[in-house]
Amino acid sequence: MRGSPAVRAALVEAGVWLALAAITYGLTRQFDEPLSVYRFGAASWPRVLIVLMVVVALCQLGSRLEWFRRPLTARRPEAAAPVAGGVHLKRLATFALPVLYVFLLPRAGYYAVTPFFLAAYMLLLGERRLRHLVGTVLLVYALVLLAFTKLFFVPLPAGVWPGFYDFSNWFLSLIQ
Repeated sequence: MRGSPAVRAALVEAGVWLALAAITYGLTRQFDEPLSVYRFGAASWPRVLIVLMVVVALCQLGSRLEWFRRPLTARRPEAAAPVAGGVHLKRLATFALPVLYVFLLPRAGYYAVTPFFLAAYMLLLGERRLRHLVGTVLLVYALVLLAFTKLFFVPLPAGVWPGFYDFSNWFLSLIQ
């Protein structure tokens, strides 16, 4: 068990994440300067994210090693099942959907594209309950809008395609 290829793969994966964390932590030293408006310095938030990356990598490693210790009968049956063609299509869609979102974002604008992206991604991940789907999309959308428009005063992409720019401006004036 200890020398199995799956355990080695889990250890290599964790090692890669930890190495990336170490490299990025080292890169934060280049801009670690005190700020007059923020007492913790310019590198504090990137370092918090790096620490979170280390914690998640270690939790993932622990989870995978615990999974390998279970007897084969206690493991989830879908993990041992052969990969079907639909799974490959779902994996492709998992990566293609954010690429499509990034393509559409500057053209159609955040306000018009994001609710559909959130709903599509939730559907892709298997959420089928309409109440949960709509509720989660509205909650995430409202929180991001609140954070960027009311707290940070950062403009979100309005889009350049005809109609979308007008919709974005109308929606922004509605929520402000």
